[in-house]
Amino acid sequence: MRVPNVSRAVIGKVLLPLAAVQYVVLEAVAAAAWHDPPYNYAVNFISDLGNPVAGDVFDGRTINSPLHLVMDTAFIAQGVLFAAAAVLLHPLYRAAGRRLGKALLVLAVLHGIGVIMVGLFPESAAALTNGVIIAHGIGAATTIITGNVIAIVVAAAGRGLAVPAWHRVLGFTLGVLGLAAFVLLQVNHSLYVSAGGVPERIAVYTIIAWEAVTGIALLVSRTGVRPITSATMKKESIA
Repeated sequence: MRVPNVSRAVIGKVLLPLAAVQYVVLEAVAAAAWHDPPYNYAVNFISDLGNPVAGDVFDGRTINSPLHLVMDTAFIAQGVLFAAAAVLLHPLYRAAGRRLGKALLVLAVLHGIGVIMVGLFPESAAALTNGVIIAHGIGAATTIITGNVIAIVVAAAGRGLAVPAWHRVLGFTLGVLGLAAFVLLQVNHSLYVSAGGVPERIAVYTIIAWEAVTGIALLVSRTGVRPITSATMKKESIA
């Protein structure tokens, strides 16, 4: 039985905040289980929580994440839910233009694949030795770049999508902040060593915040994302 377009859109809108909530909750659960040595949100990276080797030393950090499977599950779930939401919401964005719709869909799928790679190929000293860490690194970079670029693209095309002005400003701000934090992490080695968890979390949490706000905004909106036509523009100018 074919699911109506309206139902698919509603499911897509729900999946966005669901992806954000499950990620934040599962990360907190995994971090809370890490006691020896204490997990440090500023120094430790998010991927440290997914490292499966107790007592592993990675980049000078001693790893001990008892619930590494929980964190890796959060990564994979984020990727699956985000990509699924993009596919389900694709008709709404595509209505504002084929190129825009295709670009957003490609970026979202790449984001999903990237996060899944982070979960499937966790960091570890062994992964660094055998080269598997390359897959983890590519996945992490893809995740952060595409996720923040999506927020910027939606903000830039916001008028054509009838996205509220506040959402365009928020999306652009979050996307630029996330990309800036990612670049800072790559170029500042001393920061990477002393407090790398801060810029990394900024780069990731901007995506999580954007998807949560976007999903909720779409759910409370009567029309969701829609293209602006000459008729709607005329109505707005009269109002």
